[in-house]
Amino acid sequence: MPPVPLTRHFTPIPDSFQKEDHPLGEFWLGYSHGEKKTWDELFSEYRVVILAEAGAGKTYELKWAARLLAARDKAAFFIRVEDLMDGFEAAFEVGTAEAFATWLEGADEAWFFLDSVDEIRLTEARAFELALRCFASRIGQAGQRAHIYISSRPYAWRPQRDRSFVEEVLPFDSQVTSLNGGASTDDTADTQVSHNSFSAITTENRLSSLRLYQLTPLGKDDVRMFAEHSGVADSNAFMNELERGDLFSLAQLPFDLRDLISTWNDEQAFSNRLTILQDSVRRQLSQAVQEFPGLTLPRLEEAAQLLAISVVLTGVSSIGLPGSSSAVAIEPSNLLGDWSSTELTALLTSGIFGEPVYGEVRFRHREIRELLAAHWISNRLGSEANRLQMESWIFRWQYGRIVLSSRLRPLLPWLILFDAPIRDRVIAEYPDVVLEGGDAAALPLSAREETLSHLLAQITDATSSLKGLDSGAIVRIARPDLEQLTLSLIDRHFDSDDAIFFLGRLVWQGKMGQCAERLFAIGSDPARDVYTRIVSVRAIASLSGVDRFYELWRAVLAGEPPIPRALFTEMVEHAPPLAESVDLILQTLPRSGKQNRYRGTGLTNNLTGLVQRLPLSEQSNAVELLHVFAEGLLVYLKHEPHFERGECAVSKEYHWLMPIALQCVERLVRARSPQALSTTSLTILSAVPALLLWQDVDVQVPKSKLAELIPEWHELNDALFWWTVAECRCQRERAGQDLRDDWPMTWPEHFWAFDEASFARTLAWVKERPLVDDRYVALARAHRTYTENGKPEHWRDQLLGITSRDVEIQATLQVMLNPSPDPAALRYQAQNRKFQRQHARRQQTEKKERDTFVAHLRANPEIIRHPPGLKADQLSHNQANLLAHVREGQGLSKRSEGSNWTALIPEFGDEVAEAYRDAATAFWRAYQPQTRSEGAEPNSIPYAVVFGLAGLDIELENSRAIVCLSEAEVESAMRYALWEINGFPRWFEALFQQWPAAASKVLRKEIEWELSTELSGQSSYYVLHDLVYHAPDLHDHLAPVVYQWLSEHQVLNQECLGYSRAIMTAGGIHASDIAILATKKVEDSTTPSELLPIWHAIRTDADPALSLPKLEIVFRRGSAYERAEFGERFSVALLGGRRDTVKAIGKFKTPTYLKQLYLLIHSVVRVADDLDRANTGVYSPTLRDDAQDARERLFGLLSEIPRQIAYQAVLELAETHPVPRFRAYMRSCALQRAMEEADPSPWRIEQVALIAADLDRHCTVERHSEDHHAKH
Repeated sequence: MPPVPLTRHFTPIPDSFQKEDHPLGEFWLGYSHGEKKTWDELFSEYRVVILAEAGAGKTYELKWAARLLAARDKAAFFIRVEDLMDGFEAAFEVGTAEAFATWLEGADEAWFFLDSVDEIRLTEARAFELALRCFASRIGQAGQRAHIYISSRPYAWRPQRDRSFVEEVLPFDSQVTSLNGGASTDDTADTQVSHNSFSAITTENRLSSLRLYQLTPLGKDDVRMFAEHSGVADSNAFMNELERGDLFSLAQLPFDLRDLISTWNDEQAFSNRLTILQDSVRRQLSQAVQEFPGLTLPRLEEAAQLLAISVVLTGVSSIGLPGSSSAVAIEPSNLLGDWSSTELTALLTSGIFGEPVYGEVRFRHREIRELLAAHWISNRLGSEANRLQMESWIFRWQYGRIVLSSRLRPLLPWLILFDAPIRDRVIAEYPDVVLEGGDAAALPLSAREETLSHLLAQITDATSSLKGLDSGAIVRIARPDLEQLTLSLIDRHFDSDDAIFFLGRLVWQGKMGQCAERLFAIGSDPARDVYTRIVSVRAIASLSGVDRFYELWRAVLAGEPPIPRALFTEMVEHAPPLAESVDLILQTLPRSGKQNRYRGTGLTNNLTGLVQRLPLSEQSNAVELLHVFAEGLLVYLKHEPHFERGECAVSKEYHWLMPIALQCVERLVRARSPQALSTTSLTILSAVPALLLWQDVDVQVPKSKLAELIPEWHELNDALFWWTVAECRCQRERAGQDLRDDWPMTWPEHFWAFDEASFARTLAWVKERPLVDDRYVALARAHRTYTENGKPEHWRDQLLGITSRDVEIQATLQVMLNPSPDPAALRYQAQNRKFQRQHARRQQTEKKERDTFVAHLRANPEIIRHPPGLKADQLSHNQANLLAHVREGQGLSKRSEGSNWTALIPEFGDEVAEAYRDAATAFWRAYQPQTRSEGAEPNSIPYAVVFGLAGLDIELENSRAIVCLSEAEVESAMRYALWEINGFPRWFEALFQQWPAAASKVLRKEIEWELSTELSGQSSYYVLHDLVYHAPDLHDHLAPVVYQWLSEHQVLNQECLGYSRAIMTAGGIHASDIAILATKKVEDSTTPSELLPIWHAIRTDADPALSLPKLEIVFRRGSAYERAEFGERFSVALLGGRRDTVKAIGKFKTPTYLKQLYLLIHSVVRVADDLDRANTGVYSPTLRDDAQDARERLFGLLSEIPRQIAYQAVLELAETHPVPRFRAYMRSCALQRAMEEADPSPWRIEQVALIAADLDRHCTVERHSEDHHAKH
């Protein structure tokens, strides 16, 4: 199928939703109405993670984005994360290793798209970390100009741990400095010294640089477009059949949608998911049969299945084409020895595989691969010996319990469809696997009943390790034949909100009408959980009929206020377009609480949807109903207090109802209903302009439509105009003013409008309006129309004619036609003419001066190379002007940008350009820039420094020139390097490596000065900051300098201490030495109190055995507030926050210490005091936010340790954790750890081939034995 021109969107996942103990998928149900972004918006961000389910199109989107940027001549690369482990140079699918090397050597930005975190985690638990460290090591210092996008399935992304890891290995410094200022162009003598300076402005985004997004599923319009572009002739029939078959959730994923479309185009009907995918495989493989008649479909299927299980067992995704020389891809001839190269090529180029890349292919979709691999296992389970062996692959013994193989778990939702013994065992022990994929609807009724029973048992068991279930997965088992069992389960678990939340969705999706009635009491009970009530309302509304739905709504109204807005939203979603719905909505509005602009419940959208559903036919009463609804909404829109008395008489509390009210009016206008002319409609329409001035309300869509519709209906247009005149007159009368002009109503952009055709109507008003003041307003309006249309002469005659019998009105018209010059306007016009003359003279003078300047330099290039009368360390005015010309039009982000001397050639010629080059390279040696330790002002940068940096950049463009420098020149160059903004010059590290002693001499002085002078609470952006973020290779050399100074002095600035810690840790200072230093500071009474938690964290990181006993004593001191503050600072210093990452030694990362630390921090950073940021909008994380996140990251670190002692520690925490809701989560983490460690190392392809042959031999023997017994 051809590509479909869809615009995919990405929904930001707020930090408040990224909590370790909540699976991300649980929030999509309530957070589906957030802001949506496109790729062009994401391209400006530097660290992005994109989450989406299998088949959602992650890989396609990332590859498409990379190709789009490459087409725009950007450096863009697409890399599969798992390929990084096999060699960086061979990992590029978009872009090349050569293009990467070119980018690395330059200064431009690049975009990297790293695909499939979930894929690599199937091979080995820590493979993602290893791969990302490999990537980070290759981009190195260039990470500051790298935009990095990582994709994953939601379940494979660990919100806290993975965020911290990415920010650690791919740090991004959000601080950006820019320079303002330029050289003077005044004419001066050649001997004039330039003293110009730039001013430096530093900005920083204090929020985390890593952004998390969800790739939004396809909407109905997207699905329709996809179908139409994919050859579906009747998209309406296709969409209707999707709805009828409950297949829309499947259609939201492009992978599944393609198969649905293929099935539809072939059959004009849908079957179950298993059949759809199986048919898709056969359809794709049949192409090879057509091209190579010697191949058969069964043989191709068998081979594809063997390749699929090989990929699963080896963890190698790529399969080599015949003749390829890949050292890492699976060699298919090792598995299919009796296949010719031609046959292998036919198989590997069929539609189930993707396009070849570097002579390799991989399965196009993981779902297909998993289905084929499950078939391969199923086909070999007939032998008892085979079954024992393969079941041992699936069910592993680990840490005293049976667990599922994490490598083979993705196959099980398919395998249980084909094998009853494995199905029974999986359902009994791991029923959630049934909902993880596959096609549970194809299971026998007894199996689905058993699954449901076991799921409910685990959901209601407080000790269960079952994580939250994806609400979208429940549809996989939801069928009407489960109704009797569901009824009994509802009765049994009626008081359990967790159970009813699950069962309610099952009832709704399975269309179980009898069960819906059981949920009535829950939906109306204000004491029940809101989400349990929502699913109950949904079930009643969908299955019990309109009357029963209205009974439930009235029962909800009879309960205690307030009514949760999410529940109100759900009721509106299902409200039929009837008068009773409108009445109930109007009754519910004051009971539903205030709007939270940061919580997207979708209420506004659902109310708008109800308005759109009202049928405007001749038989319906929809017109009257629309007016009644608008009338009711207007009551609330008038509710006080208003935004501004007299100017914006719209309710502060209910202003969000304006878009719904406008939708009502818009539909009345479209129907040309007389109700559109009612006082209700006119009041609503006239209130919009003032509301938009006072409040940001999203009314743009109905506003733009009404702005087109109303002027076309003259009667309404004119009525609305005079209505706004009357309202404006009332306002002015309260201020003691009259109204005889139309300008007070014109500027706010009302919906009415007057064009050329309206002139006759407005002119007639001058005579017809009964109120005298209205006639003046009419005259003003007619004159404005006359003016806006070019002042036609015959219109002027008509204006004079209609006012001829009213002397006063005609006098007003004469003033309009012949206005007296306004003195202020005359003065302004005169000043403007004077300015234009001066500007023209100035431009002429500047051009003349510029031409003279250019000619003078062309004739005398030597005055650039050797300015007469100036010392060697003085910058001439001419040199400064050329420097300004070189960087003209550039936003200076590097001071060395003045090095592009060839930019002078087009205007000044070769000789001047070469003289500039020579002058710059000579100047840097002569001029000695001050450093900050010598009193240099950090925010004012002399032009001389920029000119010297340009000279250095020119000279050291050839790296061999560094060897030829003297030590004095090296020290001078290092002084310049300290003035560079946004990092160091490109030659900085090479210079240091060649001349470490001389370079260290300069850096040491500035490091010690910064450590000794930066005060507490100040932001520090000097040498320490730049060394941490821009010169990691120098840490080994400078760590001893920092350590020695800290051993002898007290640092006062927290940021300086953080930078020092990073340099010491990365620079190889031994952990024991750091622990000794931290102990000295902890015991020193002169250590600033605000730095004590940090020093304790440094000691804990370096030597937890020494630190923890004393730390426990510290945690018991002081008041509860002091203990909490100390714990917050300590935990963030130990693990880092969203704005600051920590380069840790990690000695505390053992099971015993992590468990001890976790409980210790929990005792002071208490869960009961946690900040709940959900539904609060954008916020700047505080110390408390970072502390509670750091606390939970300790558990994350513990649960990731691959040893039984860690497993036992997690289980012990699950039993003793002070907060009950954390216990189930911890049990699930322990189980996950056991599963990941239960898998043996990835298989070698030779092992797969041998075992596959052995299994096939057993099957053959078994069949022969059965045939023998059958004969006898």
